[in-house]
Amino acid sequence: MAFVVRPSSIEDYESINALGRWFQENSLYKNCGWSDQKSYALVQAGSDPASNTFMRVVEKECQIVGFFLGYIGEYFFSEKKIAQDLVMVFSPDQRDGIGKPTVQMLREFVNWSISREVSEVCIGITSGIAGAGYEKLVLKNGFKKVGIIMKKEV
Repeated sequence: MAFVVRPSSIEDYESINALGRWFQENSLYKNCGWSDQKSYALVQAGSDPASNTFMRVVEKECQIVGFFLGYIGEYFFSEKKIAQDLVMVFSPDQRDGIGKPTVQMLREFVNWSISREVSEVCIGITSGIAGAGYEKLVLKNGFKKVGIIMKKEV
């Protein structure tokens, strides 16, 4: 059965929360803790078309197997807007064939961001568990590799 990408709704909270918690517990963020309340607020904001939070879910056979979350903020040095991803997550057992839904979510995020007059869209990989092809897929879809990020857990 094919993947279906759609806007999130508050009814998706339990599935998104469980998948997000799995991501947090199995990534470089495993020592950061989890907040059900924050997760709920993000799903609520991402389900509101008027908010500056973007969310899409991916279903397969009526089950949520992935989601994308991003937002719009301002640069620290100006009032210009920037769109950034927060996370893209897929169930580890559902990663075969996710190229098309991943591209669809990226394109929808970019188009949503353009409609809100951002200066740029930034996508990052900081979890340590991104699939091997994710960076190539993002670059192939018009993004450029810039800068560097370094981490030190304290």
